[in-house]
Amino acid sequence: MFDIKNILNFIKNNFTAYDVFVVMILIAVYFATRLINLDKWPIFSDEGIYIRWAKVAWHDPTWRFISVTDGRQPLQTWATIPFLKLFPDNALLAGRLFSVATGFIGFLGMFALCFYLWGKRAAFIAASFFIFIPYFVFYDRIALVDSAVNAGFIWILFFSILLVRTGRLDIALIFGFIGGFSLLAKSSSRMFIMIAITAPILIFNLKKKSESLLQSVNYIILFAIAFGISFFFYNVQRLSPFFHYVALKNTTFVMTFQEFLQTPFAYVHNFRYIPIYITWESGFVIVPFSIAGLYFLFKNNFRLFLYFLAFIIAPYIAIGFFAKILFPRYVIFYASIFIIAATYALLQIKNLKTRSFIIAFVIATMLVFDHPLLFNPAKAYFPDVDRGQYVEGVTAVWGAPELMELMRDRSHEKPVLIMAEGNFGLVADVLDVFLKDGDRIEIKGFWPLDEKHLYEYQPELVKRQVYIVFSHRTEFPESWPMELVKKYDKPGNKESLYLFRLVSK
Repeated sequence: MFDIKNILNFIKNNFTAYDVFVVMILIAVYFATRLINLDKWPIFSDEGIYIRWAKVAWHDPTWRFISVTDGRQPLQTWATIPFLKLFPDNALLAGRLFSVATGFIGFLGMFALCFYLWGKRAAFIAASFFIFIPYFVFYDRIALVDSAVNAGFIWILFFSILLVRTGRLDIALIFGFIGGFSLLAKSSSRMFIMIAITAPILIFNLKKKSESLLQSVNYIILFAIAFGISFFFYNVQRLSPFFHYVALKNTTFVMTFQEFLQTPFAYVHNFRYIPIYITWESGFVIVPFSIAGLYFLFKNNFRLFLYFLAFIIAPYIAIGFFAKILFPRYVIFYASIFIIAATYALLQIKNLKTRSFIIAFVIATMLVFDHPLLFNPAKAYFPDVDRGQYVEGVTAVWGAPELMELMRDRSHEKPVLIMAEGNFGLVADVLDVFLKDGDRIEIKGFWPLDEKHLYEYQPELVKRQVYIVFSHRTEFPESWPMELVKKYDKPGNKESLYLFRLVSK
C-alpha cells in the first residue's frame, strides 16, 4: 500500500539534513549543465523532424500518432507537446527540454539503483558521474529519444533486480509500466526487457536448489506479468493505421534473421566501433575504473557481476552482428554501465581523501569534454561520425535561427516564401522549427531543388518575396535566376548553408 508517511520516514532514517542539501546541490548542477545555452547548439536535422511532428500532433489530435507514419514510436512526440505549450515561440528549446526531462529521470534512476545496491555514498558518486559524463551532457540536451532510452535502461535494470529480490506483485506492475514507456520510446528497449529475464542469476544458490528454483519460477511468473503490461503499452500504437511501418522501419536499422543467415558477417565491423564510441563519448578516463569495478564485482559479488555481464555482452553481440547502422547514440546505455561499475570500484577505496581525489580527477577530465558541449560547439571532442552529424556535416544546420530571423524581418515588407532544398528530415523541417505563429512566411521543401523549380515559382514574385535555401548543393550555375544573400559557414569548412533570393528573368 502506498503510504507517504513511510516514504518520509525512510528519507528521515537514511538521509541527514546535510545529505538532503547535497542532493539538492546535485539536482541544481544537473539542471545547470543541461539548461545552459540549451538552444545555442546548432540544430541537428533529425531534431527538425521530431519537433515538427510534435507541433503537428499538438495542433491536430488526429495526428497524435504522426511519428508512426515513419515507423517511430510516439513517446517523444507526445511528451514534447507540453513543452511546446510552455515555449510556443522557441520550439527548439521545447524539443530539447524533453531530453532534459528524460535525462533527469535517468539521473534519479541512477541514484536510486546505486543507493539500493551499495548505499548512500554510492548514490552520490554515481549521480555525480551521471551529471558530468560527456555522453549524457550532450544527449540530455538534444531533441532525440536516446536520453529516454537510457533512462528506460536504468529503470528496467533497477526494477528487475528489485523484482527478483522481493518477488512482489506491485513491483512487477511498476516494472511493466516502465517497460511499456520504454517501448513507446524506441523498439530497441525490447532488448533490455528480454535480458531482464536472466535476473534469477542474482538469487540462485546451488546449495539451496529447491528454494532457488521456486524463487526463480516466482520471478518468471511476475516477469511475465510485467512483460504483458509492457507490450500492452506497446500495442497502443495499433490505434494508428500505420503501425505496420514500425516493423518495416526496424529492418532499415537491424538485419532480419533471414538477412543474417545469408550474410552473417556483413556488419562485424561494429564490434570494433562499439568500444571506440562508448569510450570516447564517455570521456576515456572513467573506463579503467569501470573495468576495475567489474573485476571487484567478480571477486565480491559474482552473481551481480554475471547479471551486469549479461547486459554488456548480449547487446554487444546483438548490435555487433545485426546493426546495419551504428551511431554512438545507439549504445548510450553502456555509459550507464560504466558509471555503475566505476562507482563500485571507487567504493573499494577506503581512504576518503584518496577516493575524493580520484572522483575529482575523473570529473575534471570529463569537464574538458563538457566545456565545448556547453559553450563552444565548434570545438566539441566527438569521434568523426558524430562530429560529422552534429558539427560539420549537412545534418548540422548552423545559422538556421539567424536565417529565419532575417526572413521574419523582411516579411514585414512583403510575405516570404522559402524554397528549401530537402523536405522530410532535411532543411525544410529544420527551418519549420523556427517558424512562429503569425509569421508571414511559408516554407516549401523540394528534393531535389533545381533550375526548373526556380522558373516555376517566378510568378510568386508578384505577391511575395521568394528565397531559396540550399544545404546540400555547393555549386550554383550563374544562369540560375537568383542572387546570393548570405552564406552560413560551418566548422571544418566542409559544408555551408546558402541563402539566395529569387529574381525575375
